[in-house]
Amino acid sequence: MSMRTALTAGWAALHTAQYGFAISSLNGVQGPLTCGGAGAITPHLVDSKGLKDCIQMSPGAFGLVTSIFTLGGLLGSLAATNINHHLGRIGTLRLSALHILVGSLIVGLANSMGVMIAGRVIIGMGCGLATVTVPLVLSEVAPPSIKRALGIMNQIFIVLGMLTAQSLSFPFAKPFAWRYVFTVSFGLAIIQLLGSLLIREPSKGQETGIDEESDEETSLLPSENEKPLSIKDLVLSKDPLVTRGLLVVLVTQISQQFCGVSPVMYFSTRILTPVFQSNSRLIALFIILTKVPITILPAFLIERLGTRRLLLIPTVFMSIAAVLLAFGINYDAQALSVIGVFSFVIAFSVGLGPVTWVVLPEVMPKHAVTAAGSVGLALNWTLNFCMGAVFLPLQRWMSGGRDDGEGNVFFVLAATCLGAVLAMRTAFKAQERAFI
Repeated sequence: MSMRTALTAGWAALHTAQYGFAISSLNGVQGPLTCGGAGAITPHLVDSKGLKDCIQMSPGAFGLVTSIFTLGGLLGSLAATNINHHLGRIGTLRLSALHILVGSLIVGLANSMGVMIAGRVIIGMGCGLATVTVPLVLSEVAPPSIKRALGIMNQIFIVLGMLTAQSLSFPFAKPFAWRYVFTVSFGLAIIQLLGSLLIREPSKGQETGIDEESDEETSLLPSENEKPLSIKDLVLSKDPLVTRGLLVVLVTQISQQFCGVSPVMYFSTRILTPVFQSNSRLIALFIILTKVPITILPAFLIERLGTRRLLLIPTVFMSIAAVLLAFGINYDAQALSVIGVFSFVIAFSVGLGPVTWVVLPEVMPKHAVTAAGSVGLALNWTLNFCMGAVFLPLQRWMSGGRDDGEGNVFFVLAATCLGAVLAMRTAFKAQERAFI
């Protein structure tokens, strides 16, 4: 792999680091942001620049603000096919960075829940464009021998973004100081925009593929010769390679969200508070720290085991871990809770987390990859929002208002994980029959 390919892949993956950052950026600052932190905080106290110390919100309202960025992600992923076709990969990722820059500025300066929601939606739109485009970029620039392994880079950078956001909660989980968290995503967006100027666009002579290094970036630009499927063409296609490949894409995207890791990462501090009290924020950070080395592991396993095994086997372990976490929370058993939550996250980080992004270019014909990515990611974002919005109310309802029942929701996730295993196994078998 050339140095230019490595730098291009790293620049592209920074865009999904922003997605990870958006997932965890509010997790550790919930208290001071919503006027519920320690100390005398009032929503009416403002500094000399007219910015409030906090924005008064109920837990339900905070859950809405946290998960609403997935609505923007849905819009961005649906628009990604047309934007990629007109602007190319580089132009699409520039637009993604611009959305996140503007959205981060709005959230950091927000004085009301409505303004914060608007900023989160704009951030989500940028993340939606990135989650469709980055896996395609990584697939297109990677040498064939490491194509699937390099695809894992997408999830690694998502985890690094989450780690960065959660770490910032320690110095900035204070009245007013929580706003500084969003200066990081703002600054990173500027770096992304500047970095995009360093990716050299190939000349006409290079577009013929004479120079191997130049050809690595040719696919990042819009091409008049390509005739990719539109979303409508994709849905109406009768080609079994397209229809059965799309089935695999949709089932894996559904499985990634139905297994519930998104709300676990959104609300890990809240989930663990009944058991660990003031240490819950530290445990949440350790969870993400664990994800970093574990997410790298599939890069070494995927060429040997294949995508199917790395999806099915870890998802079974997620189901078992969810049961352990349910009992640990219900019985206030710290050791069992730690084993359950870490096992749940580790299993996801080996399987559904990184491998879901690798499946798309592997099972779809090249001319259908972008449209399938838009449809799959639109579904993913929709379910992401639903899981994030429903999780806390469902947990409260299933607990009956008791701390010793707050783990009951994880019995539901255990069942959905088993259902995901059966669905993915069926989809892969159907896809194999398309080649017979």
